[in-house]
Amino acid sequence: MAEEKSELEHVEKTTEALENSIEKESQTGSTTSINSWIKTLEGKRGYAPIVHNLEKLKEAIADKDGKKVYTLLEKLGEETVAAAEKAEGKDGAAVKKLGQTLLKGAKLVKKLVGEEK
Repeated sequence: MAEEKSELEHVEKTTEALENSIEKESQTGSTTSINSWIKTLEGKRGYAPIVHNLEKLKEAIADKDGKKVYTLLEKLGEETVAAAEKAEGKDGAAVKKLGQTLLKGAKLVKKLVGEEK
């Protein structure tokens, strides 16, 4: 039960960090959350593609490559929303919100780099 609460808190903290980073156009909270999620998901069955994309996202943020950032955020958002469908109870809703936040972030970054008209 404590592990479930911990996972839910992790999702909520990530969602909050992403929303704040997006609003402030900053990478500070996002990088910490990305590292945390990589550690959480590494080695867990079925999450290798997400871990790989998180690593690529971290690199894209460091390189300030807006196009790669929004492309990876879109991909991660879609993967996260799909994962939410398999989650149970409150976890499903929280994971879905995280996925939607990633998709929202992708749209904002896309707009900021001038790819969306």
